[in-house]
Amino acid sequence: MLTVMSQNIQYGPDARRWDGIIDVIRQIGPQLLLLQEADHLQDPGRAAAARAALGMELYVAPSRSGRPVAVAWDPAHLRVEDVEARYAGDLHHGYAAARIAAWGIAAHLPAPLVAVSAHLIPYSTQQAAVEAQILAARVYRHGGIGLIAGDVNHPTFDDPEIDWTKVKPYNRASRCLPREHPDDPWVSNRAVGRVLRDADLTDVAAHLADARRDPALRRATGKHGGLRVDQIHVTPALTPAAVDYRVIEHDHSDHLAVVATLDLTRVDRGQLVDFT
Repeated sequence: MLTVMSQNIQYGPDARRWDGIIDVIRQIGPQLLLLQEADHLQDPGRAAAARAALGMELYVAPSRSGRPVAVAWDPAHLRVEDVEARYAGDLHHGYAAARIAAWGIAAHLPAPLVAVSAHLIPYSTQQAAVEAQILAARVYRHGGIGLIAGDVNHPTFDDPEIDWTKVKPYNRASRCLPREHPDDPWVSNRAVGRVLRDADLTDVAAHLADARRDPALRRATGKHGGLRVDQIHVTPALTPAAVDYRVIEHDHSDHLAVVATLDLTRVDRGQLVDFT
């Protein structure tokens, strides 16, 4: 089993909050960890301390916003052949796409596993949709066994509508459809969720919520907006492997953590793709 955890750590936390996040990560014990807003890990000394504290290898991606994503992995269980960030400059926060070799707990995979740490721009659904299109192309590289996890920042394709009157005005303006009249109701702009769906990516939380008839799996992960902004999406080859999903509550960030369990023996070899 592969445990994948994604956490937005909120602007590079201070020492107290970071220690709390480290404790949460240790309690979960992921072999693969995807982080967003890892500002402080751009400092080599802090990155080295994080590697030591977690017992994981760590890559911090380039970011033109100064709020990078990162990917970490347990070298006792996973071997990362490369971390690709070729088009990071085309995304507001950047991205990191780790190519995980068929080794360790992934030894039986017929192709590498591509894991993308993502943080889409919060200020524009239209621009975030373009970023999602770029990431959809990157995740299918190397055979089509892949996942995108992180702070998507925008409404999913089919979660229930939230009460947008409780959301800050600037977030409504960037995450809802334009209104013809000031008295019209706010309605989610689902363009980003539609891109991910149209790329044949499966939203793990929604998939398991429907399969188990457990709507609680769709609970919000952003503490100040009521949206499930932190998401994990998998390619068709990896969808049968998504056997569990949970949200981890803690007080060390403005985002909750999301965790998926993947049974890599269930990868659908019939869904492999030739990217060329």
